[in-house]
Amino acid sequence: MQPNEVVLPAGWSLECLPSVDSTNEAVKRRVLETGKDRLIIQADQQTAGRGRRGRPWKSAAGNLFFSLAVKAGNISRLGEYSFLSALSLTLAVEEICPRVSVKCKWPNDVLLNGKKMSGILLETTGKKGIEFLISGIGVNIFPVSEEGMLYPVTSLAQEGCTTDKSEMLSAIVRHFDRLDKLREEEGFLPVLDLWKSRAYGLGGMITVNLPDRRLTGTFSGLDNDGSLLLNNADGEHKITAGDVFFGVQGN
Repeated sequence: MQPNEVVLPAGWSLECLPSVDSTNEAVKRRVLETGKDRLIIQADQQTAGRGRRGRPWKSAAGNLFFSLAVKAGNISRLGEYSFLSALSLTLAVEEICPRVSVKCKWPNDVLLNGKKMSGILLETTGKKGIEFLISGIGVNIFPVSEEGMLYPVTSLAQEGCTTDKSEMLSAIVRHFDRLDKLREEEGFLPVLDLWKSRAYGLGGMITVNLPDRRLTGTFSGLDNDGSLLLNNADGEHKITAGDVFFGVQGN
């Protein structure tokens, strides 16, 4: 993919590399060197891609792997970018593949017809504390192996959508830029409302695996900070991190 094939909003820059350890690590190194805001690094191959909680991310050839860096503002609100990133990808898929059912899965997954088609990893970096927010996004344009996967997976091609890395990257960044401006001008709630309107499993039974226990109950909504709200016989539980499964899971 050549940079001139990708159309970016004003103020963004793109570096395309044939291979990196992970695009998150590559963009961290680059912003620490340059201090550049709104920088994207895309790679054709990742040799050490990572998902949430240190899980490996399978970087199958032909799929889209990129990370973007934006200057961190209010540190307590950096978690908002989890929803903003997932929503940007969701809106891009809606635009390019209008016949595909695409939903947001808490906290930052995107599902096609109920199966996972992406991975999003948020991190921070800086020479003096937290200076940049890094959002790494992997998109399954083509099929990947399901071996060792925590959730069922799919790809855009498997769901009948034809696109390429340039088109998808352009659309994601355009929506990210627009949503980030919306967040700055009107706050997080308009972004969260857009996410909730596309939420998968809202109102249904879910099981959440936490570090020390497992909770099952109704996915009743989200708090204003994006925390998941689960209701069961013990009351309402506010969950800030965990692995979510739909339905009642066995022990």
